[in-house]
Order: sequence, then structure tokens, then C-alpha cells
Amino acid sequence: MQLRGTIRGEEAAGGQLKTSTDLAAEGWVCGFLEGTFPGELFLAEERFERVGTPWPGASSYWAVDALDGTRSYVDGYDGFCVQVAYIDGGQPRVGVIGEPVTGAVYVAASGAGAWRLDDAGARELRASSAVALVPGLRFVDSTTPSGPVGAIFQQVKGRFVECGSVGLKICRVAEDAADVYAKQFNYKLWDVAPGEVLLREVGAVLTTYSGETIDYAGARTHFPNLVVARPDLATAIIGELQR
Repeated sequence: MQLRGTIRGEEAAGGQLKTSTDLAAEGWVCGFLEGTFPGELFLAEERFERVGTPWPGASSYWAVDALDGTRSYVDGYDGFCVQVAYIDGGQPRVGVIGEPVTGAVYVAASGAGAWRLDDAGARELRASSAVALVPGLRFVDSTTPSGPVGAIFQQVKGRFVECGSVGLKICRVAEDAADVYAKQFNYKLWDVAPGEVLLREVGAVLTTYSGETIDYAGARTHFPNLVVARPDLATAIIGELQR
């Protein structure tokens, strides 16, 4: 928080913005987790992308994104978070997303619900009840939706909810601050694994434009597009995108 908006980032491969804070945050988070759970496998963004060793795939491991929303962080905006997930049996089972600006922490575990913890206490999350393409749908993104999603946004006279990081956009759907997050862009396992636990616990889904779910046990780490919403609404959006 003290360094937010005061440091410069460098463009890495794929247009990713990297800073010294990304490295420092990951070092702290992974150091804590590795000390607490020695011998377990970790898929951490900075470590993985710097080493360049292909991910072999695994059924059980920790996914760490210690600074998601680096561009918002560098520019001094609010939309960044720290997020961690534990994958077991090829599925995310525990997800934690911390939002430093508000002090909120979103937590979820399979079968135990999803919660927002802050100074006011603990509040169980409830996803939007939106299940169809109706006027006024709330679309969350860092910029106003464009392209095929933008066409749907215009069609339903959508309302725009601004948010920076991928993890926090997923939280906005999980806590009923938005109805849908849909975008064509490149994201990674660590971007979505923590939020996927929240979504499953509140009855929402995360899929690609073709309706495929993410394979968390495979060797693939990068994916091209994303739809996050309640199942019926996600199906309607995917139908429009495939026209």
C-alpha cells in the first residue's frame, strides 16, 4: 500500500507489467506457505514465468498470484489484490483473495461456502440472481466492454462496473456487485483458481467462450477467453458469442 502509485513497472513478454513489488509479494507469500506446508508443489506466477520451465501438470498444488492487477497498482488505482488457491484432485478446493485497499478478504472452501471478511465482520456471499439477457445487466471490467461482449452490452443496455484485477472482478460477481464478467484476453491458472472456488460455492460458473471449464490438472497454464456468471446467464452469453 505504501508503494502503490510510486514505482514504475516494466513490460514483460505478452504485455505483462512487472514490478519489484510483484517479486517481493510473491517471495513473502510463498515463503510463508512453503514454511507452513513443506514439500508441497507451488505454481507461482513470477517464479514460473522467470524460470521458464514448462509446467508438468499436477493434481495437487498451490497457485499463487501475489499481485494481481499490477497496472492498477502502478497507476495508483484500487483494483489489485493478492490471491492464493489450493488445488486438490485436479480442482480448486480453497481460495483466498485479499483486497488491500478495502481490507476485505474473500475466502471460500469446497462445501463450506464463500465469505467476505472485513472490519464489519463476516458476510456470506450470494451471487446475482440474473439468469437471462435482460436490460440493465451489470458488466464488470477494467474498461467498458468492446468487441462481441460490447455488442451484448449495448444490446441489453448494460451497466458498467469498473474493476481492475481479474481476481476482484470474479469477486464482484460472487458478491452480487456485478452480474457478468466476459472478456477475450489471455489469463492464467493462478488468475482464476482462487475465484473459481468462490463462484462454485455461490452457484456461479467460470468457462471459456466455448463453454469449456478450466483443466487445473493439465500442463496448460494459459487460456484465451472468459465468461463468469450464473449458469443460465453464462449459457445465454456463450450462445450470443457463438453466433
